[in-house]
Amino acid sequence: MKQIEKFNQTLFVSLGSQIDIERFCQYSLNVQFEELSKPRDFIYYQIKSLKDASELCKRFIKYFNLGSSSWIGGRVIDNENNFIAQISYNGRVWESENYPCKEIEL
Repeated sequence: MKQIEKFNQTLFVSLGSQIDIERFCQYSLNVQFEELSKPRDFIYYQIKSLKDASELCKRFIKYFNLGSSSWIGGRVIDNENNFIAQISYNGRVWESENYPCKEIEL
Protein backbone atom coordinates (compact mmCIF):
# COMPACT_ATOMS: atom_id res chain seq x y z
CA MET A 1 0.00 0.00 0.00
CA LYS A 2 2.90 2.35 0.72
CA GLN A 3 4.09 2.08 -2.91
CA ILE A 4 0.65 3.07 -4.23
CA GLU A 5 0.59 6.14 -2.00
CA LYS A 6 3.96 7.24 -3.41
CA PHE A 7 2.59 7.31 -6.94
CA ASN A 8 -0.48 9.38 -6.03
CA GLN A 9 1.52 12.33 -4.66
CA THR A 10 3.18 15.37 -6.13
CA LEU A 11 6.83 14.38 -6.36
CA PHE A 12 10.08 16.32 -6.71
CA VAL A 13 13.60 15.12 -7.45
CA SER A 14 16.81 16.93 -6.57
CA LEU A 15 19.43 17.53 -9.21
CA GLY A 16 22.87 18.76 -8.27
CA SER A 17 26.59 18.41 -8.46
CA GLN A 18 29.67 19.28 -6.49
CA ILE A 19 33.33 19.73 -7.32
CA ASP A 20 35.44 16.69 -6.55
CA ILE A 21 38.07 18.57 -4.55
CA GLU A 22 40.53 15.66 -4.49
CA ARG A 23 40.65 15.48 -8.30
CA PHE A 24 40.15 19.16 -9.12
CA CYS A 25 43.81 20.19 -8.76
CA GLN A 26 44.85 17.32 -11.07
CA TYR A 27 42.68 18.61 -13.92
CA SER A 28 43.96 20.77 -16.74
CA LEU A 29 42.99 24.44 -16.64
CA ASN A 30 40.32 23.86 -19.33
CA VAL A 31 38.75 21.02 -17.36
CA GLN A 32 38.83 23.13 -14.19
CA PHE A 33 36.88 25.88 -15.97
CA GLU A 34 34.41 23.29 -17.26
CA GLU A 35 33.95 21.94 -13.73
CA LEU A 36 33.40 25.44 -12.35
CA SER A 37 30.67 26.11 -14.92
CA LYS A 38 28.53 23.15 -13.79
CA PRO A 39 25.54 23.79 -11.53
CA ARG A 40 26.20 23.55 -7.80
CA ASP A 41 23.96 22.70 -4.88
CA PHE A 42 20.43 21.39 -5.43
CA ILE A 43 17.57 22.25 -7.70
CA TYR A 44 14.27 20.43 -7.21
CA TYR A 45 12.14 19.56 -10.25
CA GLN A 46 8.58 18.33 -10.14
CA ILE A 47 8.17 14.90 -11.67
CA LYS A 48 5.21 12.60 -12.31
CA SER A 49 6.74 9.28 -11.32
CA LEU A 50 9.86 7.57 -10.05
CA LYS A 51 10.58 6.49 -13.62
CA ASP A 52 10.51 10.14 -14.72
CA ALA A 53 12.85 10.98 -11.82
CA SER A 54 15.31 8.29 -12.90
CA GLU A 55 15.29 9.45 -16.53
CA LEU A 56 15.69 13.12 -15.57
CA CYS A 57 18.64 12.31 -13.31
CA LYS A 58 20.37 10.33 -16.06
CA ARG A 59 19.83 13.17 -18.57
CA PHE A 60 21.19 15.73 -16.08
CA ILE A 61 24.28 13.60 -15.41
CA LYS A 62 24.90 13.09 -19.13
CA TYR A 63 24.27 16.73 -20.11
CA PHE A 64 26.72 18.10 -17.53
CA ASN A 65 29.16 15.19 -17.96
CA LEU A 66 29.17 14.41 -14.24
CA GLY A 67 31.24 11.69 -12.68
CA SER A 68 29.84 9.61 -9.86
CA SER A 69 31.85 11.58 -7.29
CA SER A 70 30.31 14.85 -8.53
CA TRP A 71 26.67 13.69 -8.54
CA ILE A 72 24.85 14.68 -5.34
CA GLY A 73 21.22 14.69 -6.51
CA GLY A 74 18.59 12.03 -6.80
CA ARG A 75 16.58 12.55 -3.62
CA VAL A 76 12.86 12.18 -4.33
CA ILE A 77 10.48 13.93 -1.94
CA ASP A 78 6.78 14.70 -1.79
CA ASN A 79 5.19 18.14 -1.45
CA GLU A 80 5.58 17.94 2.35
CA ASN A 81 9.33 17.27 2.07
CA ASN A 82 8.96 13.60 3.08
CA PHE A 83 11.55 11.22 1.65
CA ILE A 84 10.14 8.90 -1.03
CA ALA A 85 13.14 7.34 -2.82
CA GLN A 86 16.77 7.82 -3.85
CA ILE A 87 18.01 7.76 -7.45
CA SER A 88 21.60 6.58 -7.75
CA TYR A 89 24.17 7.71 -10.33
CA ASN A 90 23.22 4.85 -12.67
CA GLY A 91 19.49 5.72 -12.50
CA ARG A 92 18.47 2.89 -10.20
CA VAL A 93 15.80 3.69 -7.62
CA TRP A 94 16.20 2.78 -3.95
CA GLU A 95 13.73 2.83 -1.07
CA SER A 96 16.21 4.39 1.39
CA GLU A 97 19.12 6.81 1.45
CA ASN A 98 21.05 4.31 3.55
CA TYR A 99 22.70 1.47 1.65
CA PRO A 100 22.27 -1.42 1.50
CA CYS A 101 18.55 -1.19 0.90
CA LYS A 102 15.90 -2.61 -1.38
CA GLU A 103 15.74 -1.47 -5.00
CA ILE A 104 12.39 -0.23 -6.28
CA GLU A 105 11.64 -1.90 -9.60
CA LEU A 106 10.21 0.43 -12.22
